[in-house]
Amino acid sequence: MWSSPRVEFLLGASCRQKKVLVLGLLTSLKEGKYHLEDDTGHIELDLSNASFHSGLFTVNCFVLVEGCYEDNVLHAEAVGLPPPELPAVTRERMSMKNENYFGGSARKNVKTDPQLHQLEKENGEAMFVVLSDVWLDKLEVMEKLRVLFSGYAQVPPTAFILCGNFFSEWQSRKKLEEMQKAFTALGNLIAEFPDLAANTRFIFVPGPSDPGPSTIFPRPPLPRCVTEPLRKKVRSAVFATNPCRLVYCTQEMVVLREDLVGKMCRNSVHFPQDCDLAPHVARTIVNQCHLAPLPLHTVPVYWNFDHCMSLYPTPDVIIIADKDKAFSTTHSGTTVFNPGSFFSSESPFKVYFPSARRQGV
Repeated sequence: MWSSPRVEFLLGASCRQKKVLVLGLLTSLKEGKYHLEDDTGHIELDLSNASFHSGLFTVNCFVLVEGCYEDNVLHAEAVGLPPPELPAVTRERMSMKNENYFGGSARKNVKTDPQLHQLEKENGEAMFVVLSDVWLDKLEVMEKLRVLFSGYAQVPPTAFILCGNFFSEWQSRKKLEEMQKAFTALGNLIAEFPDLAANTRFIFVPGPSDPGPSTIFPRPPLPRCVTEPLRKKVRSAVFATNPCRLVYCTQEMVVLREDLVGKMCRNSVHFPQDCDLAPHVARTIVNQCHLAPLPLHTVPVYWNFDHCMSLYPTPDVIIIADKDKAFSTTHSGTTVFNPGSFFSSESPFKVYFPSARRQGV
């Protein structure tokens, strides 16, 4: 993705007391100290007098550092994120431009299909409704869902994307029988709206506290023994992995349910002065081409499946379902948004209109 300069380049006599520009992985090998690392070695990094560009500079992300190397320390003067690469440029440079690199059953890239382009343009009413923290064991959440489904019953959306956790945290260890009852109740609720059940996909993405074999990414779908009652009631239900990838006509979407914003802030070496974190979160994720540029002890990822977290080429839409407050922004042609916690008093959710390529509420 990026060609990292070798660390030995910094150690040469010709670079002493001269400004250098280096790309490397930001790490912390010793407590209280930061280092710049690549596959050849590492070097200590002094950030005390550095100025930072936009973004969240988290440990375990790639950074561009400009500064002077002296006394075996790189004294940073400016720190920035690697520039993003537009997906059209990425595909243009790939040896097989029409190949499907996003995933799924299609062999060819959907963006090269003129029929899909036309269908996407004509279907102006298509929409994706996204919710997170849909706590099925809370009566008030079920009542809010009834109101929401009633409002969309006359104009069924393309899909409801329902993200976990599906049970309140303090009740997350309940017996499977009680979880089955909750999904049965949700299935009965959806069945009350036959137009929705027949014309809308219901996509379920598990959350951090939902039942599963582990908390390591990527996470498998919710156990079938828990969701079987709903599957029988709602044939259009899809139980996806976390993260999951969706394709609508020519648009590629990635959904991640993780409390990412807080973890990125806690692991950032520099906190932005402005209070609007949305642009910084979006810039970091898009520029890093990865859903979780964080240490493995913070967001553990199966090494063999790290490609599931990759965002290269950059998709059209990235949904970060986080318990933090809702936000929406764009960066480098990609729409990035968080629906917020549906259980909260405001009951936030987001709506995405693929034809107009815009997000609404």
